[in-house]
Amino acid sequence: MPSALGEYFQDDDGSLPEIELRFAQPALLVAALEYLFGLPGAYDASRDTACVWNLIHDREEPYRSPQDARRVASGELAAFHRLLRAAQVDGCVLPDLGVFVSGEELILDYRMGPQWGESEIVALLRLLARLRKRGAQVAVPWWGESGERAFADAIAGIDAGRSAAN
Repeated sequence: MPSALGEYFQDDDGSLPEIELRFAQPALLVAALEYLFGLPGAYDASRDTACVWNLIHDREEPYRSPQDARRVASGELAAFHRLLRAAQVDGCVLPDLGVFVSGEELILDYRMGPQWGESEIVALLRLLARLRKRGAQVAVPWWGESGERAFADAIAGIDAGRSAAN
């Protein structure tokens, strides 16, 4: 396990740590959401029971697709949460990721625990590096100042093509 990041993934303390992905334009956010749910093996585990809140008509309606993020950005829908399951990055299946969609950001949350080995953490870092290339500003404020530094170093290693395992 990447030693500098292990403490942010190892022990399930019941919390759901968050990774923030901010976008300058709604179209970039929508494209990132489509990218996430378009990863090999990925599916929306909340799809069958999920609804969104239409702010204009003041009513619940079925979730349609990642394109609903456009409707959040326009103010038509309230922010919503999805559950991304079985997404693969370079052949590694990621543990479940929650995806909260607001007008200008996606917030990924995850359950800490033994499902996060070295390969899963590295795959997540690769995914985040790819999302940065798609316009995301990535931050982990939940991790605190030292966690932000460790995260920035790990992402820089991924961006430079090195393994995050050092």
